[in-house]
Amino acid sequence: MAEGFIQQDGSRSLEKIENAYLMDLVDRNLLIVEKWSVSGDVNVCKVHDLVRQLSSFPSSICNLMNLQTLSISTSSSSMVLPSNISNLVNLSHLLCDADLYLPFIEKPMKLEFITKVVLGDGVDNFQKCFPGIKFLASTLYLHEENDFELLHYLEKLMLTGSGCTRRRSVEREFMRCEPNLGENHISFPSTLKVLKLVRCGLPLSDMSIIQSLPNLEALVVKYNGFEGSLWETGEEEFQRLKFLRLKKLNIKQWEASSINFPCLEELDVVNCVDLQEIPLELGDISTLDSIYVENCGASLLVSLQQNRQEQDDAGNYELEIIVDGRYIPSCVPKHDD
Repeated sequence: MAEGFIQQDGSRSLEKIENAYLMDLVDRNLLIVEKWSVSGDVNVCKVHDLVRQLSSFPSSICNLMNLQTLSISTSSSSMVLPSNISNLVNLSHLLCDADLYLPFIEKPMKLEFITKVVLGDGVDNFQKCFPGIKFLASTLYLHEENDFELLHYLEKLMLTGSGCTRRRSVEREFMRCEPNLGENHISFPSTLKVLKLVRCGLPLSDMSIIQSLPNLEALVVKYNGFEGSLWETGEEEFQRLKFLRLKKLNIKQWEASSINFPCLEELDVVNCVDLQEIPLELGDISTLDSIYVENCGASLLVSLQQNRQEQDDAGNYELEIIVDGRYIPSCVPKHDD
């Protein structure tokens, strides 16, 4: 309202005019109110499946200046955000189960949380669009630079490789290509605490970039998020990493020691059928509470049994090792009374 997008029409206040816009959308079944504030204002609303009927949002949505959270549910694979989406000056959360394509934006937004956003040719970078973003889920495209380093407030980042160029994806003649981004460069901010990589096809040698992140606490790599048969962690530490999940990677050998993961509490390895073993020294991590493995090969199972034996010999009976939902039991010695 302060920006002048809603004009007074005489006796009605700007708040009443805005509420009339909102209730009109609700009455037309374009919005569903999910959460009301204590004062009776709408805090959270959900958009119906508009994409099958409309090319974009109804323009009047962008007049809802007090809207804080917008959740969009659609059966379509993508939808286009209007350039005046930045009129929603109080919007902090924008969620969608499809790609949100932003071809242009009039001014920076105060968003803190946005999912599945795709920047168009008229948008330079995320920092100019969402300088205060804390949670970002986005798609990576072939032959592009991906610079997130200037997002100084970003704490959670989820990246999914498309396996195609941006133009092909935007046109939505979407072909499921191999998960490989070639020589794409990705830079991360030091503020990052949670990172999830899916189908990104990055070389395992780039893992050293992630190891250097000083505040990273959780790392999830899925469906060839990294590609390569050998992961050598070297001597560098994941300084604050507490949770590591590897799922459906083509890794065969993993060379690591306890010094690489000084704070690790949980290790999950799922559907990495070619991985021959989990490094024995990881069992020596003093903070490690559990190792969870699902659908592993026979050699990896043998390494886990060896790890269990080594930890028992060292008196570390608290470490839980779980394979396909079953515990590998500790051999706690019996003491005579």
